[in-house]
Amino acid sequence: MKVLIDLTSLADNFSGIERFALSITKVLISDPSRNDIEYILVFKNEVHKEFEKRSENIKCVVINGKNKLVFNQIQLPLKLLTIKADYYLFPAFPAPFFFFSKKAISTIHDMGCWDCPSKNKKYMTLYFKVMYRKAAHGHKKIATVSQFSKDRITKILKKNLNEVVVVYDGLADCFANFKYEIKQDMKAKEAYGLPDNYILCLSTLEPRKNMRILIDAFGELVKEKKLDTKLVLAGRKGWLMDDMLLNLDEQTAKRIHFTGFVDDYLLPYVYRNAQVFVFPSVYEGFGIPPIEAMSMGIPVISSDAASLPEILGDSAFYFTNQNVGELKDQIVNVMNLPEKRLEIIKKAGMKRAQMFNWKIEAMKLRDALFI
Repeated sequence: MKVLIDLTSLADNFSGIERFALSITKVLISDPSRNDIEYILVFKNEVHKEFEKRSENIKCVVINGKNKLVFNQIQLPLKLLTIKADYYLFPAFPAPFFFFSKKAISTIHDMGCWDCPSKNKKYMTLYFKVMYRKAAHGHKKIATVSQFSKDRITKILKKNLNEVVVVYDGLADCFANFKYEIKQDMKAKEAYGLPDNYILCLSTLEPRKNMRILIDAFGELVKEKKLDTKLVLAGRKGWLMDDMLLNLDEQTAKRIHFTGFVDDYLLPYVYRNAQVFVFPSVYEGFGIPPIEAMSMGIPVISSDAASLPEILGDSAFYFTNQNVGELKDQIVNVMNLPEKRLEIIKKAGMKRAQMFNWKIEAMKLRDALFI
């Protein structure tokens, strides 16, 4: 059996979607129990470093390209037409519009283009609506990352329940196999200028992640003298980030620190040194950062939006989505927890995080879709 996996998205960005594609693929191709499967991995411009060393049953195909839209919707499908496979898996984004194989398996991570269209650029909202409808046409299988997203896909795209499989995200190796090293801890503090005490939020800095409500809550607590710490915002810049920082008072601005993109090997230490992790997102198909924070024993405050209660369970402190007053109360509450209560919360979070395992999820995807 031949399975083609589209990994071309790894050349353009690296968010939770790309991490899902990379991690699921690494597990699938390394499974010794299915050496009857030949994998064809498709890359853009060059083979990703994670796949440079590979076994005999893995073939890599490289397609050169620049313009993202032209590549995804013209160059990629033209190349795919020349490659015969039993299944075509698209773990990051849906199959190209002009690729019509009945064996195409697309991944739809969330339905944000319908559920919160104002949080994305208008042309991107329209683009994904078209792509998702095409991906769901007929009886093609769809993978998604939460029961919440599955419910939205079946309702909006009219897919049968048995045509959509839930494959959760997992913990990256740097978290699942974490071993503390003081040198790495010091390196992280120096590389990202981490303060001694801080509240952390990590995600792409864009409207959907709702950083502004956290900044406002933090600023108000500082003014009210209920908080004596700093706020660290980690992650790459997204669109409209500059608008997010408009009209900040000087006192608040001085206490906010931006790290930019954080390398994987230092990421656990950025979490580990935080006092609390806050995730104010207005919409998530899954939500990897709070799970990563939990794995490092950091208490998590999250909005109650979309899939987040499903993923975080009883191991997080919630505030009503967009409610700055409730967020303030939860920050004060968690920052003042008694030590014994804090230890219980940390252990519960670490146990919850260990539920999300790439190997288990990859096998679930393979067994459900490659039949």
